[in-house]
Amino acid sequence: MGKKGTNIVIPHRWDGSNDYDKIAGAAERAGLNPSDRSVTADKPLDSKGNYLMRDIYGKIDSSSIVLVPARPSSTREGSVTRKEIDYAVSQGKTVIAVDTGATERHATYFKDNNIPIVAARKDSIAKAVRESK
Repeated sequence: MGKKGTNIVIPHRWDGSNDYDKIAGAAERAGLNPSDRSVTADKPLDSKGNYLMRDIYGKIDSSSIVLVPARPSSTREGSVTRKEIDYAVSQGKTVIAVDTGATERHATYFKDNNIPIVAARKDSIAKAVRESK
């Protein structure tokens, strides 16, 4: 994928889900050398008022690809992850849903919005990124 790297945002929650680690690990193994612009637990964004979404949207603006967990809760109306996905799509960013094996079902939202769903494997993520360019 080149030395330049790929600017990736991976929406996640800090509630015990390890989707973030699985997706980030697969992207690393794919050789994407991601310049990770995701929000981390050790440097959380200001969660007061609308500042959180403004800061998250800024992260998406500076990325080229958004990798999201394919789980149904990711697309629940009003959820932060859904807002991130909707914003990324509205800005013309590539959105790829990643099946981390956490659930047996995928959100139909992805199919309805032509967002590919790939396995949390290096080859699957690398292929989806290549095909998005």
